[in-house]
Amino acid sequence: MTFKLWSQLNKTAQAQLKPDFGFRPWNTLARDEKYKIWKYLAIHFFDKSSKSRDGYEFFGDHREKGNRHERILIAIHTLNDAYKARSYAKRFLEDSDSDSACEDFFEIFIEQDENVVFELLSLYAKAAIVKGNWDYLGRKENEADIDYKRRLEEWNFVPFENFAKDLNEVFGQFGINLYLTRSGFIPRQDQKITRDLYEPVLKVFSHSRWKEVDQLLADAFTEYRKNTKEGFSHSVTNGVAAVQAFLQILVNGKTGNGDISKLIPQAQAKGLVPADSFTKEIFTRIEAVLMRERQETGVAHPKKEYATETNARLVLNLCMVFFQHCIGELR
Repeated sequence: MTFKLWSQLNKTAQAQLKPDFGFRPWNTLARDEKYKIWKYLAIHFFDKSSKSRDGYEFFGDHREKGNRHERILIAIHTLNDAYKARSYAKRFLEDSDSDSACEDFFEIFIEQDENVVFELLSLYAKAAIVKGNWDYLGRKENEADIDYKRRLEEWNFVPFENFAKDLNEVFGQFGINLYLTRSGFIPRQDQKITRDLYEPVLKVFSHSRWKEVDQLLADAFTEYRKNTKEGFSHSVTNGVAAVQAFLQILVNGKTGNGDISKLIPQAQAKGLVPADSFTKEIFTRIEAVLMRERQETGVAHPKKEYATETNARLVLNLCMVFFQHCIGELR
């Protein structure tokens, strides 16, 4: 017999204990809500209440403390260096030490506009992706170069994945409308769509072979988040371009040549993507919709009208459906 919590037996209690905020922007949160989010995520940053002669206390073992400290410094330094006219980290600009970086990081998180907050979090998350630490990952006996490289690439993402998992769980409970993936922040979808469709695809595309596809998708999500008619149109264009780049790499080994309509049958003929009758029909329909949306609302051709959020979301979801159906062949 499995013991059940009261909330598992009583839907009213569940709704009260864990309210559904829907999808809401960061800027709509009250200050105390942002502070709660900070406290839940502070294990990845530092203890705001722990300042001593030695500065702020970071969480984790010796290596984790050092890594988290370094990410804070990188994020704050890069934010100031990239946006000099704004100089969001003013303390760090005056006195570039650890305490100044921590104080600016916290103040930006709590007080600044969501665009600045998510740029800061993006910089921190990017710094959590380890690069080239070959010494830290032992090579298995007789392990092939390609297998070791693949395993190393996955290992490099472990710190990022730990951060993203916690951040997304907390953001989900507070109804924040963004979700952190290996390609950056994307619009939050239904949990099942994100877990079963977006995450597996973006995980595959985080590897070096698909760098150009990953960048186009990241640009598509960035444009979508601008929440403007121009941004939605650019999102459509980049989403379709990602499908085209994927097929070009798959068929030709590099980007540059081939339209989607010609590349799909070539990839199927080579056994690079599924070629059963159902898949052929689905690919034909997806390709038709993507071409229509790019023609009518994208920026690559003279458009009939600007894309709406609905158009852009449709294109992004169709792109992910296409990629997800091919994912078995990508591994």
